[in-house]
Amino acid sequence: MMTRTFKRPLLYQPPRVPQEMLLVRWSIKSLVKRPSKPPSEMNLLNAQRLKEIETKTEVKKIMQRVKSKLDDLPSTKLIDFLRGKIQTLEKEKKEIVGVFGKTGAGKSFLINTILGETKLLPFGNQGACTSVMIQVEANMTDSDSKYIAEIEFMTEEEWKEELWSIFRDRSYEDGNDEDQERDDDDDDDDKISSLYGKDGRGATLEELMDRKHFREIPEFRLSVKKRFLCDTAEELSEKITCYTRSDTQSDTFKRQYWPLVKCITIKVPNSKDLLEHVVLVDLPGNGDCNKSRDEMWKSFVGNCSAVWIISGIARASSEKESWEILDSTVSLFGPGGECRSISFICTKTDEDIQNDDARTCILRRNKTTKKQVREKFSKQRLIKKHFSGGKDFLQVFTVSSMEYQKEKHLQQEETEIPKLQEFLRNLNDHHKKTSDYVSGAYGILSLIQGAKSSDMTDSKEEVCQVLEQRLKEEIKFIGQTMDDAYKDFEQCLSEGVKQSEESCEKLMNKVIAPRGKKGSGYHKVVKTLCKNGGVYKPKGKKEINLNESLASCMRSLIDEEFKRYFPNEGKRGPIRERIDDFTLDTNSLVGKHLELLLHLTFLKTEETVLKAKLICDIREKKKKIYSTLTESVKDTMHRCYIRASEHTGKDALKRMKDELHRHMKNNNIFQKAKEDMLGCLINLKEHIVMQLKCKLQESMDLSLKTPNSSFLPDVTVEYNKMKMCYEKLMSCKPTNRLQCPKAGIFPCISTGLVFLMEGKGDVVSMMTQWDRSLLGSRIPAGPLFSIECPEQSVRQLHLPHCMCDGENDILSVAHIIDGNMEIFHPFKTTATHVIVNITHLSLFGLIRNRFSFHPVQSQVLLFLQPQGNRPQKCILNVFLLPNNVPLCEVERQQRGSTFIQTSSNCTLTPRGKYGLCCELVANSRIQPKSGQFDYDYSPNFHPTFQVFLDCMLGAENIRLRLLDR
Repeated sequence: MMTRTFKRPLLYQPPRVPQEMLLVRWSIKSLVKRPSKPPSEMNLLNAQRLKEIETKTEVKKIMQRVKSKLDDLPSTKLIDFLRGKIQTLEKEKKEIVGVFGKTGAGKSFLINTILGETKLLPFGNQGACTSVMIQVEANMTDSDSKYIAEIEFMTEEEWKEELWSIFRDRSYEDGNDEDQERDDDDDDDDKISSLYGKDGRGATLEELMDRKHFREIPEFRLSVKKRFLCDTAEELSEKITCYTRSDTQSDTFKRQYWPLVKCITIKVPNSKDLLEHVVLVDLPGNGDCNKSRDEMWKSFVGNCSAVWIISGIARASSEKESWEILDSTVSLFGPGGECRSISFICTKTDEDIQNDDARTCILRRNKTTKKQVREKFSKQRLIKKHFSGGKDFLQVFTVSSMEYQKEKHLQQEETEIPKLQEFLRNLNDHHKKTSDYVSGAYGILSLIQGAKSSDMTDSKEEVCQVLEQRLKEEIKFIGQTMDDAYKDFEQCLSEGVKQSEESCEKLMNKVIAPRGKKGSGYHKVVKTLCKNGGVYKPKGKKEINLNESLASCMRSLIDEEFKRYFPNEGKRGPIRERIDDFTLDTNSLVGKHLELLLHLTFLKTEETVLKAKLICDIREKKKKIYSTLTESVKDTMHRCYIRASEHTGKDALKRMKDELHRHMKNNNIFQKAKEDMLGCLINLKEHIVMQLKCKLQESMDLSLKTPNSSFLPDVTVEYNKMKMCYEKLMSCKPTNRLQCPKAGIFPCISTGLVFLMEGKGDVVSMMTQWDRSLLGSRIPAGPLFSIECPEQSVRQLHLPHCMCDGENDILSVAHIIDGNMEIFHPFKTTATHVIVNITHLSLFGLIRNRFSFHPVQSQVLLFLQPQGNRPQKCILNVFLLPNNVPLCEVERQQRGSTFIQTSSNCTLTPRGKYGLCCELVANSRIQPKSGQFDYDYSPNFHPTFQVFLDCMLGAENIRLRLLDR
């Protein structure tokens, strides 16, 4: 047996002659590294995201050109409709991640680390804490390289009202309230001293509202946002510190404006990967005493898609404040919101470690803490009540921002910061956002192209009648589902009214006369509660809400039904399922009415867009439905609260309580709350039905009942480009794009295709599946490529082949369009390519008339696949493939493995038997013992051999030999 090292393809040799090939020799040292995401996987993921960004950018440019063309035309119903569709396309709802945690938990430091910004949000001063809501998002403005902060102030009237409230509480005196509680005094003093310094001591309301105090912030008086634009994160952080943090330990006075701030929005450059469609919001744990800030806080909490609870690892499972935050906000982000996951993030995992083996201690404590947190979480009654608690609903992370930056004891992966970054990437979901945008844009262009190129026909009328009947039937099904929901809620609410009326005294006294509270000491709470519509908000403590208490009995009885019909996570719920199942089934009409393909494509995308919008509408409206009981009680008790708050003097507390009890008994508040909630369900049903009926009917009228619209602009080039973008995204297959700036010959390195261009054009190609039923007795001799060029400027196509010398004459070119195949004889065949002249593009591939056992030019590809997190154990996948199979296709399917570059070109015989021999590595095994070269062009490639390497450490080289059996 001979041993050869081949540097070029083998020429033809008689079959069954034993041969042996030295394929590769390479060093293993560079491949054995610490566990991490393989570079090839990271590169492929980044490449995929980059392609999606490029696609969306290109589509936006196309739609800008189309919009410009439409803007030049006079208004008509169709033109106005199209303009509105393009405008709606640009609107986008972002996902919100609410970040909660007590002062000192490390929220700001964590957010900085995740974003790769060490000095963005101010942190670190022991005497300072973040005092306002801060939302962090990607900078998507024209100045996308800058750091931007936008500060939203409360109005002058709102600040004046808050000052008046502080003065009222300070001066409030009553004969029975010597021991009245003053939980908020320290917070009030902080606000006054932070903003006014010594000028605030003893000052009157008028003196505190003097405009001299606000000279440096004219935006406050003008009710506009203050804006900072900086080159660095550090510069921005310095500028916003006085607007974000209260500093109680500073020796010198520097005016702080945080008491006037409602919210700060920070826009970060170069963060689209994490935050293009996501907003991180740093939220105080229990809202705010100020009414306007508290309303904004509740709005943010209700809009959270995900909630992060931040706590130091030292007391993560036992720290009372973190769990109280979760308990007090769960109804807001649960049934009253749209939260789909909760993450408990234990920070500072590197602190308080004394042992010499710090890494082992840190990882051991992390594992123990995760178990403790999950056990405590499983016992949270309110969480179980409002969420189904699916597999991925709760996640626990143990992180160290310091270790991530310094890597003193832990590798970056072990700090779990990369896991939080991946969490944000998944929520960011570039692919879905891009697909939704491109799908909507494709539908709009399909309508324009279809309306411009067709007249009113009998076919249109027939299709319109079919679709209108289907719409009527589908709407009927949705109405039935909504009627079922109404009946289930009506039954629960009726029982709730009965129980509430029986226990109303107890529900009332639970708030206004709780056990353990002295009458005189509780006087201020009841008084403030009545002045604020039944709500008392003490600083740093749970809100006291009489309206919630009165509605609690009814709410507890609807909670299960509410979770079933309007779940945030887990199952979709009956209403969502019915909307997902809704369809006009336009695809079923395409075969019979091919001339209306563009119109039906538009209607299909309109249906998809409308269903997505309705799901968002339901998510928003269900929040209002859930809050209806409390809001109804508040509305019914409104006049009573005003009257009760006016009682003063001796026995004022008793008279306030009597006023509240009397009004509650005489005004059927529970029956009204029931009727209000059922009314909201009726409104939801009407909204869904009307949206489907009106929007889809309008779309059908404009696409199928509008006569030939020759006045519309010519968008043929834009439509063809859009179609390529759409099909590329919907197929989820990799595409190769070649930009040809002028006439000439242009090769595509990835696929081996070559294009002769008669002018400028963008050529996009992708590998697709052969339909064997079209081939008959013929067999594929190369991949089948889908090729598109909107400019239609390709005049000659060069397809790579793998035939050896003397075998080229058996090749032909298959052209497949609309399910039919025609065969072209080559214009010319070279040693590497088959050349064919073409007039238009579709599917092209090489075929041969018969099977042959003659050798073909081939390639042996090697991919090293890790086994889990064990770098010592790997699998070497060995592929035997024809030489004209694109490497990029195999790489894509081997995502997560490392491609081993080697000169492995050779000649192999189709259906020939081969074996593999592995030398110089102990503890290796190969399967199978013998493999067949299948000469396959399927889009899915499988390894011919697998080499299992059980111990790679210590091996310097590996030698592989391919044997002809």
